[in-house]
Amino acid sequence: MKEKSFTPHHFSFENNIMFNQASSSLIKTKNGAGFTLIEVLTIVGILIVLIALSIPALRFFQKESDLNNSAEEIINTLRIAQNKTLASEGASQWGGYFTTSTSPHQYILFQGSSYQARATSSDEIHKLPETVEIYEINLWGGNEVVFERVTGHASSTSQFGKV
Repeated sequence: MKEKSFTPHHFSFENNIMFNQASSSLIKTKNGAGFTLIEVLTIVGILIVLIALSIPALRFFQKESDLNNSAEEIINTLRIAQNKTLASEGASQWGGYFTTSTSPHQYILFQGSSYQARATSSDEIHKLPETVEIYEINLWGGNEVVFERVTGHASSTSQFGKV
């Protein structure tokens, strides 16, 4: 059997018209490609208008988020007061006091049978965000909730109101 021999062929790319046209079109850049100043300014203007229109919606969602987070924090603080009372921490009752006289509004976790008779060294002050305020409190006994030591129920003079 006769072995096939390899015959080298020389192919010159310089003489190939298709290759020259393809490579030259890849290398060439079009004159005038890009954006004009007017096009860039138009896009920037449209973006500014869209951002300006979305800011009020974002503020609404921020206020709603602040309100929901504050309500959850108040609930958690009252549960902490209730749990500390049930655990007889400090051999005392615990409660929460809500104030509307300061800005920002705040609520205080306190130790004692009432806010007036509390141990001030145990006070935990929680400030509400500027976007949240307590505007009406209906707690029969004032602005406080105190929990009973044995049952953990809110004292008979306290009822939860609007927050």
